[in-house]
Amino acid sequence: MEKPDITMFFPAYNERDNIPKLLDSAEKVLKKFAGNYEMLVVVYEGSTDGTIGIVKKLSAKNRKVRLIIQPKEKKGIGYAKIMGFANAKYPYIFYADADNQFNLNDFRKFVPYIGKYDIIAGYRIERHDPKTRVLVSKIYNAIMRFLMGAKEKDLDCAFRLVNREVIKNINLVCRTGLATTEMLAKARRKGFKIKEIGVSHYPRTLGKPVFEWEIGLNIPKPKVVLDILKETLKLWVDIYIKRK
Repeated sequence: MEKPDITMFFPAYNERDNIPKLLDSAEKVLKKFAGNYEMLVVVYEGSTDGTIGIVKKLSAKNRKVRLIIQPKEKKGIGYAKIMGFANAKYPYIFYADADNQFNLNDFRKFVPYIGKYDIIAGYRIERHDPKTRVLVSKIYNAIMRFLMGAKEKDLDCAFRLVNREVIKNINLVCRTGLATTEMLAKARRKGFKIKEIGVSHYPRTLGKPVFEWEIGLNIPKPKVVLDILKETLKLWVDIYIKRK
């Protein structure tokens, strides 16, 4: 069976220490399962720890690595994903977080379903995050399933393979973490086929999360919550009113 051509991209903000291991893991997987391939790192321009410099050095050594700089005025993990999809040159596009909390070898579980499903969405079998973050995620997932009609188990899991045809047929607008839910909700309404597969998840060992206060409870920052609430309203209108 012919190996598919695959783009892998990774949004990154202050992930300097994670990038080398991440790209090494990605290339090992791609050499095994892909025909043509590339690895994109979408780095927010406001990163302050040298992430951009690290990716530049790695791309100079390896032509399969490309640096995509996300402008300061276009901040947000959702916009990073829009840029990743826009810059991908191959028909199957995979993305994951850059914090090495996933084992990219789990991509092998996706391989038998490539071409049979339009989106292959990972869900964390056992989530290794602070308890407060896990609780917030459960509440978020319940609300999103109710409001957006999404049915998947782990709506905010960033370990996903997408057929480019999905991106051509849905309009991604969310700039926050709501983007992971937006894709599934809009794809489902368009009739695209979605497959869920359980993947491993690990504690973060390098770097720090940027969307929450680290005060013992890992509470989301108020601005993050407010931005998501605003986008939730806009997305609901987009799905049920404008696209009706």
